[in-house]
Amino acid sequence: MVKKATLEAINEALRMTVSTPIPTGWRTVQPYPGGGARKSRARGPSGWDLATRLEYEPGADNIRDIDWPATAQTGGQQVLVSHKLEPRDLKIYILADVQPTMDFGTFRTTKRLLGVELAASVMKSAAKSEDKVAFMAFSSERVEALVTPRSPQKAMMPALVSMIEGGNVTRWGSEKQQLSGLQRVLKNLPSRKAMVVIISDFLNMTDADREALKKAALFHDVICLCVQDRRERELPAGIKVLGFEIGGLYTLRDLRTGQRKSIWLSKGNREKFAENFRRHQESLETFFRKSHIDFGIFSTEEGVAGLPKLMRVFSNHR
Repeated sequence: MVKKATLEAINEALRMTVSTPIPTGWRTVQPYPGGGARKSRARGPSGWDLATRLEYEPGADNIRDIDWPATAQTGGQQVLVSHKLEPRDLKIYILADVQPTMDFGTFRTTKRLLGVELAASVMKSAAKSEDKVAFMAFSSERVEALVTPRSPQKAMMPALVSMIEGGNVTRWGSEKQQLSGLQRVLKNLPSRKAMVVIISDFLNMTDADREALKKAALFHDVICLCVQDRRERELPAGIKVLGFEIGGLYTLRDLRTGQRKSIWLSKGNREKFAENFRRHQESLETFFRKSHIDFGIFSTEEGVAGLPKLMRVFSNHR
């Protein structure tokens, strides 16, 4: 049974959503068709259009999918697998970060609830074009919840509840693989090309996470919605006496470990803090662009001001 507080949070989030068709030129020449109206990409009995070729991974790929002519062209240096497009409806996979860092929020709402608003907007937009939606929630080391592909109307409630309350833990793969939660959900995306929307603060991505995300973007259509809070970008101003800033102590708490650290709110410390976050954000945006990933950045305090920005991310999507 869903908690009353969860239902209230979901109802509040639904007031902060938008819905607009998301263009998918790689699937159809029509602007915003329905699920049954999408133009088939089939080319006769021999198969479907080629989407991309990736290096063969033993255990993950079927040996029958190896493209031997393409492999021969590499001189045997790489074994390549062909991935092909198929007809019918488009599936949208929403991957939501539910790590403890998502519980941070100092203005209007938390990053977790901002993520709920964004996920609901994606589902409402999917309903515009009658596409199916799947959902996976992940933490630092595992997959926390799974909603299999279904209509957006049926997927919305279990997905949003799992983002707020958490879900039954679903473990995929061997623990010896030591994959992060993000790597696990990316590894379990379908073999058929899909639209993948990732909602996260992207604060703790490792090199392995970036490599997995870059590889997923080679085949799937990936959109990253980055959530953040003002206090992650800048510290508050220090105490002023007679017009002069004298600083003051400010306590920071790591939501992952619970550890606390106090710093002095001097002008130099505030500038250093802001510069560190600016560098992190520039590095993240550069990575997205080089990996051909569309992205949008949303902050907890924006409220309705963030809705036009979200609509631009959707409507300007390639």
